[in-house]
Amino acid sequence: MKILTSSYTLDLAGVPTFTKTFFDEVKKRGDEIKVFSPLGGRLESEMEVIKDIKTSDFVPDVIISQHSTCAEILKDNFPTIPHIFYSHGLLPEIEQPPTFICDFYFAINSEVENNLVTKGVDKNKIAIIRDFIDLEKFKSTKKLNEKLKNVLFISNYKKWKNFKIVTEACKINNLNLKCVGAPYGRSRDIAKDINESDLVVSWGRGVLEAMATGRCVISFDKIVGDGYLDSENYFKARENNFSGRINNINFSPTSLALEMLKYNPKDGDKNRELTEKYHNPKVETDKIYEHVRNNYKKI
Repeated sequence: MKILTSSYTLDLAGVPTFTKTFFDEVKKRGDEIKVFSPLGGRLESEMEVIKDIKTSDFVPDVIISQHSTCAEILKDNFPTIPHIFYSHGLLPEIEQPPTFICDFYFAINSEVENNLVTKGVDKNKIAIIRDFIDLEKFKSTKKLNEKLKNVLFISNYKKWKNFKIVTEACKINNLNLKCVGAPYGRSRDIAKDINESDLVVSWGRGVLEAMATGRCVISFDKIVGDGYLDSENYFKARENNFSGRINNINFSPTSLALEMLKYNPKDGDKNRELTEKYHNPKVETDKIYEHVRNNYKKI
């Protein structure tokens, strides 16, 4: 099978890193996959990337587009190729369904599925494919401290109140803090940085990468979050992809410091188990293949 997928940029952010994980899974199966990315970015050297689709001679069997801007371009260039649109978010304009009707749709969670439906997509043409993580890259190589000591803040948002809140919370608890992301400097080895921490504070994919690495996690960025995640509230928080909109807790330095005290090193192993079960790249890619094959003759 020849698959063409897309990501508007390939910087170190959520959808680009997801795209790399999906790319690797397809290659493991011996199939051909290329990524259309008009802007490219740091990750493009790790994949087979097409930046100008008009100059490419690659003709896919199926398109699994991400980002509506890319979907529109690919539809113009491959009007008869089966086309699946994969939406990873609720709010960004680029995650909204394209103007044309796709043959099928993937949604990262039920919140995104509902958003597609409100935008006119037939619910019978939507399947939930959850965010998945490279479990070989993101795995524990260092035991958690029994008592919380090291905190990692992963954020690509500019330094609003978030940095001050996290910094002050760590000072209150006398904790070591490291920050990585667009405002602080991209990590050269994010899996290593996560392994050096006991607790990771982040949103979205940063939460899942930390969970896969067997770390304890707090969903928080900007000034809101879902708080400390354990095996009970994980299921609720994942409905908005750990972006804080479920519990919508407006943290202060003091309340975040208290939230950090919920730290329990046993939750690290539980978090790893949750990602193995619900965010496994092999299992989720198998679901993608199943939907493609089930619909291939119909679309």
